[in-house]
Formats: sequence, structure tokens, C-alpha cells
Amino acid sequence: MISYPLKQEDYRTLAGAVDTFSGITQIETVFYTLDEQLLKDGTLYTGIEEVQQHIDLDGLKVYAIFPVTIEHRLWGFVICNSIDVSQQRIYLSRSYLENIFNQLLEPQFNITVSVWDALDMEQLSKIRYFDTFLRSASSDDKSLVTTPVKTDMNRFTTEPSAFSEDGEGVHQSIEASIQYIEKNIRRTISLSKVAQEVFLSPSYLSRIFKKVLDVNFIDYVNNRKIAIASEKLALTKLPVNYIANQIGFSQTSYFTKIFKQRTGLTPSEYRHQNTSIQKIYTIHRDMTWKETDTVFDVSKRFFQKNHISYFSQPVNGYPYINNIDNLADSTGARGWIYTIDCKQPTIPSSAVSVKGKSVVQWIYTAYMTNPN
Repeated sequence: MISYPLKQEDYRTLAGAVDTFSGITQIETVFYTLDEQLLKDGTLYTGIEEVQQHIDLDGLKVYAIFPVTIEHRLWGFVICNSIDVSQQRIYLSRSYLENIFNQLLEPQFNITVSVWDALDMEQLSKIRYFDTFLRSASSDDKSLVTTPVKTDMNRFTTEPSAFSEDGEGVHQSIEASIQYIEKNIRRTISLSKVAQEVFLSPSYLSRIFKKVLDVNFIDYVNNRKIAIASEKLALTKLPVNYIANQIGFSQTSYFTKIFKQRTGLTPSEYRHQNTSIQKIYTIHRDMTWKETDTVFDVSKRFFQKNHISYFSQPVNGYPYINNIDNLADSTGARGWIYTIDCKQPTIPSSAVSVKGKSVVQWIYTAYMTNPN
């Protein structure tokens, strides 16, 4: 852990001083240090679990972040609730906070504390981009490096009201969220964690996710996880509890509940009924899906993008896919069916909209129901 010269009693004294600042200025303020100390409401919270429990950035809604250094070494961040606070007051807060820190610490430790100007959202986005770049540097999939979200440089906000909710910045935030989900789909994924990754409040991310994709965040994540699980159940002999753990479910009972909600079957029932499945192609929703797209539209683009050969022929006026990657229908015996959000429609793929949907799967299997 990163260490600094202060002891617990020093942090408690500083917590009182920060609370006094909040009382005088009427600006709600917390201080988080890189050695996992949180100073809030005159109280010191220590350790990452306590910090996560009490920091509640979502409750602040709009905030300014001041980097703090000790002798040119990054120490932490002062976070001020800046809703209805003028930029002039935010600017003056910096020097006031710097004086408080130095009055308390310089005589005792002979150190100089500097409080920097508050970071604007453009800077925060660049930091997020750089962090993602560093973490992606060791990944084989370099396409997962995200583009920084552009925001109004003159506002201190994690809920960019300057955006139209249909604007470029919002779409970039959703794109970054989808990329994070893609990279971590086999882990436990929460709204708050993804929101933290894209520098948005959970409530705001939830709202724009639903608005842009027309699907709830948790439904999107669960549909994608269950699609992975159904593929593993059909094509492997891995135990159900192992599969559940592999896609981020710590409790098999909860995984079974979600799986049955999505498919109508328990995992064991699904495996028993799908022993004849030979191949599955999974197409998850991304920002290329359009509101007017059908399952056939997004499937065709997916196959073309990934250089997967496919053939279709008209049946009753609808295009019917009968061959994917040289696996072709055999009359009345085997062929391709499709599911959307893990359920099999009874109408052609070109007649089914993907609006509000999360995942499409093409499955080569023995016919048990009518194909698409």
C-alpha cells in the first residue's frame, strides 16, 4: 500500500478541519487519499470496503475533483459537491483547502501540500482513456481500448446536462460501457462498477443505457451471460456450477433462477433437450444495431464482418438462412434455427425486430421445432 507520513490521529484531525470547511462554505466536501483513507462529515473511514460504503458519489450528483499532492507526490483528491455552486466559489475553494492542509501539516511534518485546480470533465475523460489504455496494453484484444468521452470543459459534472441524451458523448459512454461488459462478461458485473469505469453516476448511466439501447442494463448483462451459458451447456460437459462460476455467478441457485427466467428451462433441462446442437454463433448487441434492424439484418452484418460464409434463399417471400460456414440444412433432419434473448421465435428472422433486444444466436441442430 502507498504510505504517507500521517498517522490515524492526524487524519482524524484533518477530517475535522475538512468538515469545518464544509460548514463554513456550505459546500459538501470529502477527501480521499491514495492510502485508502476517506475523510467525510468529520469522520475517518479506513480501507477500501469502508471507503466504497461511505463515499456515495452518486449522492453528490455534480462534483468538482481537486488533486492534492505532498511535496509533488500525488496524495489524494478533494471532492466537492458543486451543484448550484459558481465556478468562482469552486476556484476559491482550492486556495482555502490548501491553506487548511498546510496550517495543520507543515509545522508538524515540515511538508508542503498543494491543491491543484479542479479537474474538468475533459481531463477526467483523458485520464479514464489513459487508464483503459494501460490496462488494455496487456490484452490480446486491442480493439477494446475506448475513446474518451467529450464533454463541456467549463462544467464540473459527472452527469453531463450539456449533452443531448442522443448526442455523441452519450453514445461514446454507452460504447465504452459495452466494451467494458464485453471484456468482463465472465466476471460479476454491476451497474456501479461500469459507471465508475466510464465516469458517470450509476443513475445517469442506467437512464441513458435504457434510452439509447431500449433495454435495461441488468437485462442486457444477464441476457449476454445466459447466452454464453446456453452455449456451454449444449457444447460441453462442464458441470452447471462450474459454468455458473465461469460467467460471474457466485451462487448456482441464482444462476439457475436467471437461466430459467430467460429460457423457460433449468440448465439441466436445457442440456438434456439440446444434445443434438453442433454449432452456435452468438451475436451480442453493440452500437451498430439500429432501431429498424431485424435479426436477419444484424446477422448478415455479423457474418460479413467476421468473414463467415452464409447462404439464404427465399421461402414464402422471406429470406431463409440455410447454410452458415458450410453447415447446411439437411431435409427434415438438421438445420439452422435462431434465438433472440435466448428464446426461439416462430416467425422468419427478417420479420423479427431487434429493438430492445440484447443477443441473437444461430444454432445448428436437429429440428425439434419449426426453423426460421
